[in-house]
Amino acid sequence: MNPLELLARTGFLVKGLLYIVIGVLALQVVTGLGGRVTGTRGALMTVLGQPFGRTLLLIAAISLFGYAVWRVLQGLLDSDGLGHEWRAIALRVSYVGRGAVYAALGLQVVRIYRGLSQSSGTSEREIAAEAFRWPFGDWLVVLAGLALIGFAVQQVYAAITSRLERNLDLAKLRRDAGEWAVSLSRFGMAARGVVFALLGWFVVGAGLSRDPSEVGTTASSMRLLAAQPGGLGRWLLGITAAGFIAYGFYQLVHARYLRIRRMG
Repeated sequence: MNPLELLARTGFLVKGLLYIVIGVLALQVVTGLGGRVTGTRGALMTVLGQPFGRTLLLIAAISLFGYAVWRVLQGLLDSDGLGHEWRAIALRVSYVGRGAVYAALGLQVVRIYRGLSQSSGTSEREIAAEAFRWPFGDWLVVLAGLALIGFAVQQVYAAITSRLERNLDLAKLRRDAGEWAVSLSRFGMAARGVVFALLGWFVVGAGLSRDPSEVGTTASSMRLLAAQPGGLGRWLLGITAAGFIAYGFYQLVHARYLRIRRMG
C-alpha cells in the first residue's frame, strides 16, 4: 500500500468517525441522555475534549488532506479510466470538488487544533458572503444550492437502487459481513441525502434573499427536523441520527473495501 492510498483510506476512516460522533450526539438528545445537535465543528470539538484529543486532531487533519489530494488526483489524472464523455467528466469534476471540500475541512481541523476557530460564523456563511460581492454572486449561490439539492436527490436515488460507490467491492463486503452491511450503507446514504437537500434549500433561500445568515448547516437542518410538531420531530431526529451513524459505517466500509487504483 503506497502512502497516498494509506492516507486516502485513513481519510475515509476519519470521515466515518466524524459522522458517527455527530449521529451519537444527536441520538443522545433523542433518548434524553445528554448530547447535542451539532455538525462537523461540534464533532471535532468533542474529539478535542478526549484524552490525546490534540494528537487525534492532528492525525485527522493529515488524513483529510491526504484524502483531498487523492480525490483531486483521481479526477485530474483519471486513474479510474472513465474517459472524456460528458458523464465521465462530470464525475471527475465531482471528485475534484470533493477534494476541495475535504481540504477545507482539513483547514478547519487545523484551526481548531491551533485554537483559532472561535468565531460563531460558519465557513459556509463566510463563503456565501464573499460570493455576494462577485458579479451575479447571488445567482451563483442559488445555483450552488440547486446543485446541492441535485446531488442529494442523486444520493437518495442511489441508495434506493443500491448503486453505491462504483469502486466499492460489494461482493467481498457481502461475503465478509453479509447483506445487512449493504442495507445499512444504503440507509446512511439516504439519510445524509435528506439533510443535504435541506442544506441546498437553505442555500437557495440565502441566494434569493442575498442574506448569508440564511445558509444552513448540518446542525440547523437537524434542528429543523427536530422542531416538527408533536412526537414527529423526535422521530425524525432519531432517524436522522441513526442515519448519520449508518453513513459513518459506510465510510468505514470504504476504508476497507474500496478499490483504489494507482495514480499515473
